Amino acid sequence: MPLFFGRKKVEAVIFSPLEGHLTFEGRPAAGAKIKLWYAWKDTKGETFHYIADNNGFFKIPKHTSMYKPFFLAQLVISQELTVEYEGISHQVWLMSKKDPAEFTELGVNPTNLICELSNELAIIRSIESLGGTKCTWDQRASDEALDQ
Repeated sequence: MPLFFGRKKVEAVIFSPLEGHLTFEGRPAAGAKIKLWYAWKDTKGETFHYIADNNGFFKIPKHTSMYKPFFLAQLVISQELTVEYEGISHQVWLMSKKDPAEFTELGVNPTNLICELSNELAIIRSIESLGGTKCTWDQRASDEALDQ
């Protein structure tokens, strides 16, 4: 019976903290409305809203939940970020991750993150995630931050 009932709950990072700048054609996307949606235990998921400041800066806190890992089930977390700016909706982030640890969406803690709304989604693939984003970041600085 311990196989099914003795498992302990652990924390899963459903969405890692993310901060950076939103731009449109190189200019700050001041006041852009950000919608974060994620799902992991049902198809309805949860939605949260944020707003970029006058410089296009945004900050999304870490979202976590407790769950019981089970060897017969794979954890899969779906994430979407859409940004409404000047009446147009832009999909900025479309990811899925299966590792509950922080920053497994990109494999790094992204530094100097810039999300250019006019860009196409770039595909992101790693062992623990798959998706696309319009965001770029300083890869070298991210690697150094993880090493510390």
